[in-house]
Amino acid sequence: MLKTLKLSSFINYLTNLFGALISPCYQFKIKIKMATRDITTSFKKEIALNLQDITTNTTTIGNIFNMKDFDGGVNVTFFSGVHGGGGGLFDILVEHGDDSGLSDAAAVPDSELLGQDPISSTAPEAQAQISAANEIKKIGIVSAKAFGRVSIVSSSVAGSNNLGAIVSKRPEIMPAEVV
Repeated sequence: MLKTLKLSSFINYLTNLFGALISPCYQFKIKIKMATRDITTSFKKEIALNLQDITTNTTTIGNIFNMKDFDGGVNVTFFSGVHGGGGGLFDILVEHGDDSGLSDAAAVPDSELLGQDPISSTAPEAQAQISAANEIKKIGIVSAKAFGRVSIVSSSVAGSNNLGAIVSKRPEIMPAEVV
C-alpha cells in the first residue's frame, strides 16, 4: 500500500532511517558571509605631477613623494587629457634618493621598476610612454630609497598637451590615524 507523505513527515522518516547523517543538513542553515575589502582608504594618494599644459619640448619635473614605510610598493599612474591639436612623445623618468629634497637623486634601475606588462622585454619606462590623447599608463616602483619623483621628458611636441600623474601607495601595515 502506497502512502502519501508530507514533506516534514518524509524528513522525519529519513532522519529516523539515516540518523545523524541527514539531521544536521536541514536543522541548521549555513550562512556564508563574503569578506569585504576597502581599497579606497587602504591606499594613500598624492599628486606626483601637477596637471600641466605642455606646449614645448622640455622636462617637466614632478613632485617629490615619500616612499618610506611603503614596503607594499608605490604605483604611479600617468594620464593625458585631450590634446588641443597637439601631440608628441612623453617619456617617463623615475628618480629616487634618501634626501627629502632629492639632492641625491638617481634614476631608478629597471630592476626596481614594474611595467604594465611584467613579461614584456620592453623597459618599464618605455611601457609608460604617453603618445596619444586620453591615455592612462602606470609604472610601479619597488625601491629601498625613502623618496621618489617622476618627470616627463617631452619631444616632438606640437600644440597643447595636458598631462598629470598620481602616486598610490599602500603600506604593508597601515599606520593608525588619530581623528
